[in-house]
Amino acid sequence: MQIQISKLRPSSIALAVSLLFALGGIFAIDRALADANRSQVQIQAVEAAARVESFLTVHAQSLQSVRGLYLDSSRDVNEEQFRSLLQSLVQYAPAFRRVWLSDSLGNIRFQELLGSEGVALPAGMNVDTVRKQPFSDAIQRARMSKRTQISSIGDLGSGERGLLLVQPLFINSRFIGYAGGTLTSESILQFVEHQEPQLHGQVFIVTLSDTIRGTTASVPHRLPVDSASASIRIPGGDSWRLIAVQRATNQSIRFLLWGVGLATLGTLLIGLLHERRQGSRLAERSAELERLSSELLRANRVKSEFLANVSHELRTPLNAIVGFVELLRDGVYGDLNTRQAGPVERIASSANHLRQLVDQILDLAKMAAGRLDVQWEPLELQSFVLDLTSEIEALIGERGLTLSISVSASLPRIRTDPMHLRQIMLNLLGNALKFTPSGDIVVRARLIDSNPDSAIDTGAAIDLPHGIWIALDVADTGVGIARSDQGRIFDEFEQVNAGPRTDSAQRGTGLGLPISRRLARLLGGEITVISEPGKGSTFTVWLPVAGQVKNSGVFSAWGKATKSAFHIPGIGDSSSS
Repeated sequence: MQIQISKLRPSSIALAVSLLFALGGIFAIDRALADANRSQVQIQAVEAAARVESFLTVHAQSLQSVRGLYLDSSRDVNEEQFRSLLQSLVQYAPAFRRVWLSDSLGNIRFQELLGSEGVALPAGMNVDTVRKQPFSDAIQRARMSKRTQISSIGDLGSGERGLLLVQPLFINSRFIGYAGGTLTSESILQFVEHQEPQLHGQVFIVTLSDTIRGTTASVPHRLPVDSASASIRIPGGDSWRLIAVQRATNQSIRFLLWGVGLATLGTLLIGLLHERRQGSRLAERSAELERLSSELLRANRVKSEFLANVSHELRTPLNAIVGFVELLRDGVYGDLNTRQAGPVERIASSANHLRQLVDQILDLAKMAAGRLDVQWEPLELQSFVLDLTSEIEALIGERGLTLSISVSASLPRIRTDPMHLRQIMLNLLGNALKFTPSGDIVVRARLIDSNPDSAIDTGAAIDLPHGIWIALDVADTGVGIARSDQGRIFDEFEQVNAGPRTDSAQRGTGLGLPISRRLARLLGGEITVISEPGKGSTFTVWLPVAGQVKNSGVFSAWGKATKSAFHIPGIGDSSSS
């Protein structure tokens, strides 16, 4: 018997449509659950990778703390001190199986077995002679890179598999030896599983040469599984991969979902609510990140405004202090006796030093805010240098130094800001005077033509934009600067060979050279340094001749786009970051 569609009851049609919608809903829920399971595995993989990274970092930093034994150079490190340090170290890094310490030649001085039995390393063994792989590779990489290194998985000699952490130890720039520690593969996985009790599946850590496998629950091979991976940054700069494998969405629930309509609708609602919570959580995190970013920008702006305002407001009372001290020194309020003269001189020196620091901080704040004006004027360099050096002739004579000036009157005029250039030169001359106990200070100017077809060859060991330049040198025969320090002297508040804290004049502020470099770049030029310890330093201010330099740029161009343009062969990069 044929049933005509026209004879179907409306209720049957409604039921069929409802069934179709129910099947579609069930399918959509099934897919949503599968996606949620994959997302959960991904989150767990990322969290587990972060925990492994934290585990390795903590143990590497614990090895770095061993250098504390050598901070007091007046004592000799002994076995008792080493063991005492280990007792505090294992509280923060309990997974070490063996910790050893070598001297600067690589000979093992102390060692300790922790938590397991094993064979002690031969006394006095040189770690550079270790041939056992992969540990020897880690030691050699540590020596070459001077950074923490981690080995691949290998046999620890106690029946366990594990790896070696090697930490080169330095006091300032002096190499004092290595600190090494071994970790078992099992300890890494135990840490992850202890911190991640919700991980139901298998975890694999793929190292550079091996795979560490651990599990909190077995995953049957016949059931569908979801997997995710995440990167683990390890000491030394390399990376591992962590792979989490978890059984797919509970099959009984999914079968029940397809078999029972009401249960399916309920599961749909739960799944949708779960997804919505996940979306809300992600939205909240995004909003929090945006808020933090806005707060950081606002804090940076407030900091610059605060520095500018406070520095400006401090000038008034400082000027008053300096003025009244001058009146005291001149005897306006009566003659000073012998006991009073010394403290008054110290007050005057400290007040002037503090005023200089306030002026420098205000200059930095203005530069950061882009509010430092430049007054361009033509300048004759010879008369400018003569007037400038006359201000410090008395100080040079008091120190018993010799000042030489070599600035030709035939040099072309430059177009610059005399006040900013004067501040740069006074900073450089002040440093030369401060760090030159005896000898000469030389101020000279050279003409440099950096055009490829130029007939002028002054031997400038620097790559310049094409054009004509003035190289204004301030050379001394002072203590000099080590090559490793020549880059950081242009960073704010960085000081090399600083005096004791009680001697503020000798310590300085660490702002003179950073401000000078920023001012030089603001004038379209740059400052470079050539120095050798014990033989003095030569600071060079590079200034473009007006209208003769192509694409010399201003601060933004030289400070950002063409920082690599200044390179002195054989000398470390002196550009500030």
